[in-house]
Amino acid sequence: MRIEIPEFVSVLVERLEECGEEAYIVGGGLRDSLLGKAPSDYDMTTSALPERMIEIFSDFRVIKTGLKHGTLTVLSDGRSVEITTFRIDGGYTDSRHPDSVSFTRCLSEDLARRDFTVNAMAYNERVGLVDEFRGISDLHDGVIRAVGEPRRRFSEDALRIMRAFRFSAQLGFKIEEKTLAAASECRDGLSNIARERIFSELLKLLHSPCSADALKQMRESGVMRYILGDYCPSERIFSLISSMPDTDEARLGMLLFEAEESRRREILLSLKCSNRQKSGALAVAEGAAAKLETRADVSRFLAKYGRDASDALCASVLLGNSDESVFSLADKNNAPRGIGDLAVGGGDMVAIGLRGKEIGDMLSLLLGIAIDEPECNTRERLLKIADNEKKKIKDRNKDA
Repeated sequence: MRIEIPEFVSVLVERLEECGEEAYIVGGGLRDSLLGKAPSDYDMTTSALPERMIEIFSDFRVIKTGLKHGTLTVLSDGRSVEITTFRIDGGYTDSRHPDSVSFTRCLSEDLARRDFTVNAMAYNERVGLVDEFRGISDLHDGVIRAVGEPRRRFSEDALRIMRAFRFSAQLGFKIEEKTLAAASECRDGLSNIARERIFSELLKLLHSPCSADALKQMRESGVMRYILGDYCPSERIFSLISSMPDTDEARLGMLLFEAEESRRREILLSLKCSNRQKSGALAVAEGAAAKLETRADVSRFLAKYGRDASDALCASVLLGNSDESVFSLADKNNAPRGIGDLAVGGGDMVAIGLRGKEIGDMLSLLLGIAIDEPECNTRERLLKIADNEKKKIKDRNKDA
């Protein structure tokens, strides 16, 4: 078996071998190559100790990514390649990180510590493919299987449970029966995993083409409650997520659609997502319930949800709350979406005699009119409306 390795990677392999060390391509880059996909990045493993690697790559830029764990990042032709010394992990007491790491000269010992068989292969052009755990067979059969005893793998690092479901969603593979059972048995370990790490895996899963089946298995195995607490979406929601626009906000918003608004906020807060992800997901989940029929409905919807309106509109249509015709209404919509889109501004309001709060009140009133009747959004017509409404605004603020 021969795999095409790009030049910026092969020069690193050759350099290590010229210096008397072993070096192989491993991990997702190798897996994707074997699947006929273009890898997004490449990882390597080597017999060279970290200090030896620093010597060997003295003419390269080297970043000491995780020196105590034997990992360096080498920049080759402007591309980064992570290289790790063959190692054996010690015991795990925090369900995430090995308590100790010892280096080895044996590739087989390094591969034996890895999570799944499809990630436990190694390759270089001189030796070919090293596959001691049926990885190539599982790739062909479409199976995610733990290396060795699955309960041990998940007890060592509970995040591997999330990775199993994520790989299943990304690759469209089935999780092998014993591996799936062990994921369910070891799910309590997820309580010890940083929420940021869980959220990162969840996002990758939500952006995957086969997310529905993976999410369903997470629910059935009891894993979902460690992610979303007491909220559990229906299979209908699971089935719609991959049809949503490929943004974090769209996918999260659909996932949380069936939760109460307060619960959505709690979940997003617990997942440690960014403010942008939080506000966008909340807007999509809320907007998805809207029933849009007329041009005015769509205009107000676009104005209300702003940058998230497109994602929310898609959710509303997928859920059957709005007809697909609203897409056409949105495309043709020329109504202003905010005060900044009006043909007049604060200076114009000052010119007709308004001050302070009166200016904001008038602009808000004009925006509402222009959303319902976009043809009114001209300087001449808005100034005429403002002049007619000026007395009402002043009297209302005086009474307040």
